[in-house]
Amino acid sequence: MNQPAPITLAELREIQLFAGLTLDGYRWLLPQAEIYSLESLLDIDQEVRTPHGIGAVGFRGEWWPVYCLSGKMQVLRHIPDSRRTCVLLDNHADRLGLICDQVETIAADQRLLELPACMKLPGSPLQALALLNDRLGCVTTTEHLAALLAVYAENSHGC
Repeated sequence: MNQPAPITLAELREIQLFAGLTLDGYRWLLPQAEIYSLESLLDIDQEVRTPHGIGAVGFRGEWWPVYCLSGKMQVLRHIPDSRRTCVLLDNHADRLGLICDQVETIAADQRLLELPACMKLPGSPLQALALLNDRLGCVTTTEHLAALLAVYAENSHGC
């Protein structure tokens, strides 16, 4: 599978608002414009599945596959008790749901940092770091999350 091109720090700095998704205590930032809807976990139909998905949400006449990832971006087969909401992500090419502990809006005035060379790993959704008060956040996009999930799906079919 072709990996999406890394997004540049300059492109990330043009984003006006980010959504902060908390997964197991890790803060992941995505462009706010890619958040399409927030849905209840009760809306997930666990009978409608995709590889590595935990179900799907029916939204506006379509099924959106829903995934549960750890804060380290590993696929989880079950929903941890800390998870409270499903974020529907849409970048006009990829549509998916991601189960999160918490979601909040984060102003773009956060200090974004280039990834150190040791963190620039092939296939990683991590595109930059963000200073959030006294903590670091991980910056990604829906495109990079979708590519990661596609790799998981490809690897499971190859076994």
